[in-house]
Amino acid sequence: MFRVRESESESRSAGRWQSPRLLAAFRLTRSVALQWLVVAVIGFFAFAYCGVRLAAALQGRQLERIAVPAVPPETAVLWGGLAFVILALVVGLHECFHGVAMARYGSDPSYGIGVSYFVLPYAYTEVERARYTRAQMLVVLLAPVVGITVLGLALVALIPELSAVVLVALAANGAGSIGDLWMAGVLLQYPAGVRVDALPNSTVQGFGVYGPPDESTARRSNSEVLSRIAAGAIATLALFGALAIVLALASLAVGSGTVELGPVAGRWVLFRHEVDATGTAWIEIGEWPVLGLAVAGGLLWAGFGAVRARFRNYY
Repeated sequence: MFRVRESESESRSAGRWQSPRLLAAFRLTRSVALQWLVVAVIGFFAFAYCGVRLAAALQGRQLERIAVPAVPPETAVLWGGLAFVILALVVGLHECFHGVAMARYGSDPSYGIGVSYFVLPYAYTEVERARYTRAQMLVVLLAPVVGITVLGLALVALIPELSAVVLVALAANGAGSIGDLWMAGVLLQYPAGVRVDALPNSTVQGFGVYGPPDESTARRSNSEVLSRIAAGAIATLALFGALAIVLALASLAVGSGTVELGPVAGRWVLFRHEVDATGTAWIEIGEWPVLGLAVAGGLLWAGFGAVRARFRNYY
């Protein structure tokens, strides 16, 4: 992730941006950090599944189910160590993409690691107070997830033997990009003419969205509804993913390992997990039913928000 900090020697822009008006403030509170952590954990598995699907498509293979073979403990330890190395490399590359994008717009980035509220461990790329346009900040935020994904998929297509390692890296990068995607979503709710800068006199990580003092700038008219739909859809996917993982682990611990969600007899299966005689786990996810579930959850959350807002205004 990236951070913008205040400095005593703040650079001044010419003209109407010398005294910008604060339109909105985004702060990384404990609640937001917890939400990021939960979504990132579930997101890792979601990105891994999507990566396997994309890899199969790039390599011209049909993939109805995903096989997870049983491995002996020593192999599991070896894979765990390899995953740790991959994670460290991905984190470094992720922050380098942030830094290159920042340097492209004239900033001098520095790097570090931290733990937000003793909840969310993270690496960061930091610059002293620097004002970005919305487009520039979107490039800074999205450079790692776009750049690393493109590089990874190219490797999968060109060197299929590296697919497993690359897909783990892509899933880790996707999970680590949750905060970047979240902040990009916040920025997209405002017109292209806004600026992004550090929050004034704030000790909390975050950024401010600023507009010129002589103009009336506000969020896009439909942004609140769309943000509620997106939040509801993401929360629905996170809850569904958590439920599927918990049920699969519980079934492996005390049962046969078979879990089925949805009308299995039909084509609208949501999730299926089963273990064959060799110990191989087979996973099947119904993409379209799950997508429909997410959309339904988003619409319900948006409807609930609209009713609650109307109720508050009425009373």
